[in-house]
Amino acid sequence: MEVDVRAAAGRAAVALAVLALAGCGQTVAAQPVRTAEVRTDATCLDADVLDALGLTLDRSLSADAPDVTATRGLPPGDFVAEAALVCDRGETLRDSSGRWWAVTATRLEGDLDPVVDLVTRTPAPGVCEPGVVPQVWLVDAWGEAVLLPREAACGSEGVAAALGGLDVVHRTEHPVELVQPVTVPPLAQETTPTTP
Repeated sequence: MEVDVRAAAGRAAVALAVLALAGCGQTVAAQPVRTAEVRTDATCLDADVLDALGLTLDRSLSADAPDVTATRGLPPGDFVAEAALVCDRGETLRDSSGRWWAVTATRLEGDLDPVVDLVTRTPAPGVCEPGVVPQVWLVDAWGEAVLLPREAACGSEGVAAALGGLDVVHRTEHPVELVQPVTVPPLAQETTPTTP
């Protein structure tokens, strides 16, 4: 029996196209995001926060940082956010020790419901655009806090836009990494005067 090769190839191509379109229409279930650990020490000096910002805390400042890194995730169902603490790369600071890279800690207050709604109902983006992503703590009226996933504030829309609608109540620059220490010139060599 003769087979029309061109017709068979055409049918195969159509079948592959249908399968490809069917595959495109499938939705892959997002990986569940864990519930965050509730802490009482929300800080931008948390080791995981600094790592996400591309910073490392100087050894001389280790006493200012929490001993245990916070476990990130979504706020528990009964968590009521009253403020947000946003951590971002800050300005370069100088003091008697030298030049430091800093982290900016900004406390925001206002209606946090849009932020919480976006965080809890929107799957976290798979890949952020190149650049530093601000890290976000949500804080309740008692000072308890949860650290959101690293990518929560990616881009200029969504959570980042909702945070932009809040009121800035406090902003602090914390030096964290000494990048250019002050060099002390060696003392001039003492010379013994000679007598003629």
